[in-house]
Amino acid sequence: MTALSVHPGEVLYTDEDFDKIKNIVYDYSGIALGETKKSLVYSRVARRIRECGFPSFSDYIDFVTASDGERELSRMIDAITTNVTNFFREGHHFGHFSRIVLPDAIALAKRGEKIRFWSAACSSGQEAYSIASCIMEACPDSDKYDIKVLATDINIDMVGRGREGIYTREECRDIPDKIRKNWMETTDGGMEFRQPVKSLVTFRRLNLLASWPMSIPFSAIFCRNVAIYFDRQTQDRLWMRLAAHLRPGGYLYIGHSEKIPKGLVASLAACDTPTTYRKESS
Repeated sequence: MTALSVHPGEVLYTDEDFDKIKNIVYDYSGIALGETKKSLVYSRVARRIRECGFPSFSDYIDFVTASDGERELSRMIDAITTNVTNFFREGHHFGHFSRIVLPDAIALAKRGEKIRFWSAACSSGQEAYSIASCIMEACPDSDKYDIKVLATDINIDMVGRGREGIYTREECRDIPDKIRKNWMETTDGGMEFRQPVKSLVTFRRLNLLASWPMSIPFSAIFCRNVAIYFDRQTQDRLWMRLAAHLRPGGYLYIGHSEKIPKGLVASLAACDTPTTYRKESS
């Protein structure tokens, strides 16, 4: 057993601790941590250990694997994997969504169909509200139709923050002025989405490796910058499951550094827009 941290005031951290955390994270979320992540795991998890008041990595690991430690387990995984998120990130996706996806989806909604969109791994909600804002811009009376955005994330705290729908002015810097004017209002804490936008979005906690309870197929799924944390086998399973939850003609948006292997999912065809795939109509 090699001690990786033995300096005064630091939390003792061993190779065994890293291996345990690596296995916990993989089993729970599918995220694969390589040996190069040892230092990152220490810096981020040690912070959680100090905040929770545990004397060692070993005691903390015992807690997060116990039945009453699930919330902290979620926080630990989020601390390890936190990535950048902001409104209208990878703007070419939202341009495609507004130009190509929404006109047909809204037409179907006006004919009485249920239209669903999914922001998978939504973090604190910026992606989901970007989707909802595009819907409101295209169809201001969308509340008359059965149009909904599902926003899911593995982290309970992120889901809670998304439900609030309040963001700092700095977080809102990439939101187009038109959307701020039409669909947001200033609050003491920053800016908040108005109720018509909020009412479109339903936030739920969901582990992408667990079962998915959704029964209505989606017109578009945004699952971006998630698969980069998974090993190849887990990525392949994820792409196939996502494709199965798209309606024929639906679209899948993935991260700029992600790619679905050619031929893996026969029903998905790459579009001209980068990292955008369309499910072929049956």
